[in-house]
Amino acid sequence: MKTTLKGLIVMITLAAGMQLQAQNRITVEAYSNDISYYLDLKAIASVFGDSRNLEDFERRINDYNSGLSNLDLNSDGYIDYLRVIETSEQNIHLTVIQAVLDRDVFQDVASIVVERDRYRRTYVQVIGDPYLYGHNYIIEPVFYRTPSIINWFWTSRYRRWVSPYYWGYYPRYYHSRRPLEVNIYMTNIHQHINVRHQYRYSDNRRNDYSAKLHSSIGRNDYSVRYPDREFSKRNSNVRNKAEFSRTRENSRSYENSNAGQTNSSIRTNEANRRTTTNQPANNSRNYQSRERTGNSTQTSVTNQERSNSNTRRSSNSYQQINSRSNNSERNASRRNSYEKPTSRPTVKSDNRSNERSIRNTETVKESEPVKPAATRNSNVRTNESKRRESSVKTNSNRNSSNNSSRTQRSTESNSAKRTNESGRR
Repeated sequence: MKTTLKGLIVMITLAAGMQLQAQNRITVEAYSNDISYYLDLKAIASVFGDSRNLEDFERRINDYNSGLSNLDLNSDGYIDYLRVIETSEQNIHLTVIQAVLDRDVFQDVASIVVERDRYRRTYVQVIGDPYLYGHNYIIEPVFYRTPSIINWFWTSRYRRWVSPYYWGYYPRYYHSRRPLEVNIYMTNIHQHINVRHQYRYSDNRRNDYSAKLHSSIGRNDYSVRYPDREFSKRNSNVRNKAEFSRTRENSRSYENSNAGQTNSSIRTNEANRRTTTNQPANNSRNYQSRERTGNSTQTSVTNQERSNSNTRRSSNSYQQINSRSNNSERNASRRNSYEKPTSRPTVKSDNRSNERSIRNTETVKESEPVKPAATRNSNVRTNESKRRESSVKTNSNRNSSNNSSRTQRSTESNSAKRTNESGRR
């Protein structure tokens, strides 16, 4: 008992989670509550192209997590189980999808016709049942590559598939769930449609022989019980779901265009009202702008006066700088015109007084008078001349003495040579 309660709690929480998740992804677009919107045949064609075989196809359309079907024809509050039955003849394979509604009560939902011509080209048509979708509601999927299930029909592994399940006997993977709102379902179903395929609407069967095959295995128990719920009775102004969707889209576009026109007219009226109400404000703005322009002209005049005064100051400063430079040049020329003292020779003497006098003469400043410097120089020159004369005299005496000694020596040597020469003779 506890396990069953736990299982029910888990199922309820999962269903609530799926509903909340679907509500988060809901779009603003509103769909009709017609029963034909509770099973999208584009999604059926897409899942058919992704399946390996018919058994896998039946498992995919009843998957709890994918939520591919949202049909509840018997109105018992739960999604109807969809079983798959297949038959073939003359290169035509017909697959019929039926809803299990009660004990030995079935209703055809859609059929898939796979045909192969003599050039080994295959064609697929997904045909909605007239009770749900109206007459000749046909979708022709164009697969970007040949599905494996189509190749499976013409291989040795092919076996005719008839679903073994019925009311009260379902596969283990199947879990009943409650239907979603149409907006939530349509938002959820778009993620299961393979966008690499193409889906075309048609209103003609490619082969009439498929209708004969369908009469051999088809079941319409629910339509017999409730004939007033047929599509033609629900929607008398259209023929099938394609026209119903087209008229709905046209009406929506018309409403949007009218809404756009009304919005544009409202905007123009609002703009005109704002212009009329903003006229005095504009005049005040113009007056303010005039005041601002007057202030700006005054400020420009003051700025011009300031710039003129600055230029005058700069010209005066420039003249002062020029006068200063001229005065400095005149002073330099005057200094150069003065006579500079000639370079004096260095005097070497043992007399300390003479050295001091020489140092004093070398460090004479320009401010001292020229006359005392001349007397000092004359004294130095007289002392120097006396010293040179004394040195010359001493040198001449030495030279004369040396010359006399040399003459004496030469005369003595000559006399000796002569005596020796006379002795030899």
